[in-house]
Parts: sequence; C-alpha cells; structure tokens
Amino acid sequence: MIKNFIFLLFNISLFLLLFQGKLISQILQASTNEPVEVTAGKTTYKWEIERLILENTNNQIPLIVQGEASLKANTIIYDNKKEMGYAFGDIFYQNKKEQVILTAGEGTYNTKTKELIVKQNPKIISKKDNTTARSTLMKIYPERDYIVMIGNVKITNTNYTIEGDQAIYYHRDGQFKILGKAKTIQEKTTLKADKIVVSSKSGNLESYTATGDVQVEDSKEGYTIKSGRLDYFKELGYSKITQNPVILFKDKNIEAYAITMEKYDNEEKANLLGNVIIVQEKKRAYAKWGEYFIKTKKMALSGNPMLVEGRSMFSANKILIDVDSETMSMIGRGSGLYEYETK
Repeated sequence: MIKNFIFLLFNISLFLLLFQGKLISQILQASTNEPVEVTAGKTTYKWEIERLILENTNNQIPLIVQGEASLKANTIIYDNKKEMGYAFGDIFYQNKKEQVILTAGEGTYNTKTKELIVKQNPKIISKKDNTTARSTLMKIYPERDYIVMIGNVKITNTNYTIEGDQAIYYHRDGQFKILGKAKTIQEKTTLKADKIVVSSKSGNLESYTATGDVQVEDSKEGYTIKSGRLDYFKELGYSKITQNPVILFKDKNIEAYAITMEKYDNEEKANLLGNVIIVQEKKRAYAKWGEYFIKTKKMALSGNPMLVEGRSMFSANKILIDVDSETMSMIGRGSGLYEYETK
C-alpha cells in the first residue's frame, strides 16, 4: 500500500514536471523557473496506463497556472505513455504578460512534435493590437514561432479584416500568409487574390504582396484593378501592379491597360507604364505611358499617343481621357487620317 502510494506521488510529480517544462513553458510561453499550481474538482491518476485526469466537479474547473500564464478547461488529461496532453470543454488560456487569450472547445498537445492542435471554434485574441483570429482548426508551434489556421479563416481588428481558406501567422514579425480565396478589407478598399502575404505592425497593415487573380476594388473612388500581382508598401504610400494589369471603372465604358502600373497614395495618382491602351467602346488610345489622376478621374497619355477608331487614326502630343464624360481629346499638333463610313 505504501509502495503504491509512493509510486503514485512519483508519477504525479513526473507529470507536473512534464507539464511545467513542456505544456506550460512551450505552449503558454511561460518561464520554467516559476512554480506550477494545479487545481481541480477531481483528480484521478491511473498508474497502470500512466494517465492523469483533472475534472470539473463541484464547480471547481481544472486550472493550471504558471506565472502570468494560465490554462483551464472542463477536463484536462495527460497521457505519459503517449506524451500527449488533452483539454476538453470551454478551454481558456491566458498569458497576461503577452496579453494573449486563446479559447476553444478541444485541444491536443504532442510533446514529441511540440504541436498544439485546437478546434471547435478556436479563437485567439491579442489585446496589444485588438486583433482577433478565428478558423475551423489551428495548429500552434510555440518553438517555431508560427500558427497555422485552417478553414474559414477570419482575422480582424479596428483597422482591417483578413479572410481566406488557410493562413499562417508568424507572430514574431507580425506576418500573415493567406491562401485560397484570400481577401483583405481596409476602409473602403477590398483586395482579393489566390495568395496574400501581409506584414502588420501595431495593428496596421504595413505591406502586402498579392499574387494570382488579384482584384482591388475601391468603392470610394469607383474603380477596380485586376492583375496577376500587386505589391504595396504603406511607409512609401506606393503600390506596384504587374502581370497584365487593367483598370475598370464602375458604370463607365472605359478600360485602361499597361505593362506596369504604379499608384502613389499621397499624390492620388497612378502611372501607366509601357504599351498603354485605353479602350472606350469603339475607340482605342495607344501610348508609351500615361497618368491617371484619381480625384479628377482624368488620364493623360504621352509618348507618341495615338487615337484609333475603326480605320481612322490620329496622333498628337497628348491625349486626355475624361472618365466621367467618357470622352477623349487630342492636345497639340494633332494629325491623322479620318475615313468616312459608307453604307
């Protein structure tokens, strides 16, 4: 009897050591130098299978605390043979120092692979920048400093919303990688793409790269940009749009094409660079480059601009396009060939 009791105490101590060194320190990012406090309504140790079970009875929910980190759930199990930890029902983890909260319905931690899997409506809240992340399932790798979110991903804060089928968050440098139906919403601008890599800082989007079927819709200015790639740098207020970019204007029969487009936030202007083509019903305007002035919704083409309609062709020093009135005007040294249509 005494021998079994000593054996039981030894295994519980071993469990607590494992929990302190791995489940708390690795999962909760707490200090291994701080003591671990474990409370529960019911504690059962099955020494023949080396399994400890903490259960909620008499309204005393299992709670594990180390320093500023704490974990509670309706049931917490550690399987020493499998080196697996389990938590079920109303999981609530909090790290007061890091200002992070994690909630879920179920969690599993593998001490060998150092992988934490949480499901049943998992949610992470970062109080530092008011960011909330949700998905169907999350895989957390504390030692590798990243989180994988799978299924119905939605990341929100006061400045933006990010959505997608899957996301990887590197919390050390604040970078998100969103895959599959990726979308970001910021104020009145919506960005969609197959893949978006976002760098954030203090709850703000600092830069992002979108690739694959990129679409940017600005509901305020009334235009949509489509391309294969978009790079944005907030500090510079600069966007570079490549891979067959085109600008489409809401309720207007005008489309603008170029090899590369550059947008400058402070100047409220976009540059159209290389093989510029403006399409307005039967009219085509061609030029080496052009400028689009966002506020006035006007474009200016230069670099041997040419206006073509059917077999009629005209050249000038500059061609002006008014998006609102859907008109094209030639400025300076206009010349060309006009061909009448005969029936």
